[in-house]
Amino acid sequence: MGKEIQQVALNLLSEGTRIEGDISATNDIRVDGIVKGNIKTSGRVVIGPTAKIEGNIESPGVDLIGLMQGNIISSGLVSLRENSAFQGNITTLQVSIEAGAVFNGECHIAQETSKTKSHS
Repeated sequence: MGKEIQQVALNLLSEGTRIEGDISATNDIRVDGIVKGNIKTSGRVVIGPTAKIEGNIESPGVDLIGLMQGNIISSGLVSLRENSAFQGNITTLQVSIEAGAVFNGECHIAQETSKTKSHS
């Protein structure tokens, strides 16, 4: 009779928010503020157009629209969107860099992640 409603948990750091320190979460994270520290989550990370990140990100998926200086380790897709700026190293299974994005660093495309290797 009734429909079951699924709620998606999202951690949001809005514009004007500044965090110094590491962030650890199990759900998706969207940053539109400033983070000086590392972000580790089993969810997806979205770095919005007003965000500035100084630190490393470890996540299954990263969508960068803003600015980031640090390293990304991902078991999925890392997307650098138009007008984003990234300085650092990326290790991932897939990467997408749109025209207009700035990328300064190295990119390592892994054929499998350490999690995939342990199940073989």
